[in-house]
Amino acid sequence: MIHFVGAGPGDPELMTAKGVRLLQHADAVIYDRLVNPLLLFHCKQDCRFIYVGKTPDRPSIKQAEINAKLIETAASHDSVVRLKGGDPVIFGRLTEELQACQEAGLHYDITPGITAASGTASYSGISLTQRGVATSVTFTTGRLIDNEKNTFQQLLNGQTVCLYMGVEALGRFVEAALAQGMKAEMPILITQWGTYGRQSKLQGTLGDIRQKVSDTKIENPAMIILGEVVHAGERFDWFSELPEKGESKLYVSTQKPVMDALLEQTQRGADVWWLQVGAGRDRRFDDVNKHYLAEQHFGTIIFDDAAAKNIYEAEKVKPLWEH
Repeated sequence: MIHFVGAGPGDPELMTAKGVRLLQHADAVIYDRLVNPLLLFHCKQDCRFIYVGKTPDRPSIKQAEINAKLIETAASHDSVVRLKGGDPVIFGRLTEELQACQEAGLHYDITPGITAASGTASYSGISLTQRGVATSVTFTTGRLIDNEKNTFQQLLNGQTVCLYMGVEALGRFVEAALAQGMKAEMPILITQWGTYGRQSKLQGTLGDIRQKVSDTKIENPAMIILGEVVHAGERFDWFSELPEKGESKLYVSTQKPVMDALLEQTQRGADVWWLQVGAGRDRRFDDVNKHYLAEQHFGTIIFDDAAAKNIYEAEKVKPLWEH
């Protein structure tokens, strides 16, 4: 049985109770790059972790390989969770994976998740549809198959547009919007890592956003929201006011983490990760650390005990997961 599960947009608590239960009972988890790996701490001790993340502009696993991995894993594990960032039915290439499962005669189900657009908007105090301002919302993407150009033909005034993974497509997006009559003063917000403590935002207009992006070098994963609703975020940005928003903490310990303690940190706006070290560490996380820590930087290191500090300091020249 393969369970396709939406992991939500980053905050580890933005996942359905059903999704957490499926993780707790999974024999194997196949997870993406945009899944917060804190969710893997929900899994039982003998659950296998399989990373199939795709990194933009770098050689990475192909979709056909992911499909094959699904079938191979299901053949040797009773319960497999295919964990996808956000909601698997929105820009998650779900249909391709369902087709592979169906052709292999595998049973499956789908558990939705909070998609990046609604998660990012909520964590900025923005209503994607706002009475008297926006009567509709459109989800679109800057990434299409075979390098097909997205011409963004359905941009309308009185509408909110959410552009997924669209930093590289921003130029075409802006040109299409202006060509279709949108005013250069139309507000636009780009949010990177929308519901993590490392969240960063860039607000501008159709007229100046390209220059601002060039100046700041903001990158994917980022959600782009276009429309008058963006102005609401200037008043209701509750997430930025959390006491530990922007703090990034790497906890180093010889022990396993207590999930509730980590969630207390994220509830205050911090970005956290738990690195278990030592001979008795859970070695399944060696590969998780290899991928995750290669892309993330933590401003504060907190040692849970003296032994952890000694091990970390002795091994910091060569990452522990390479031993």
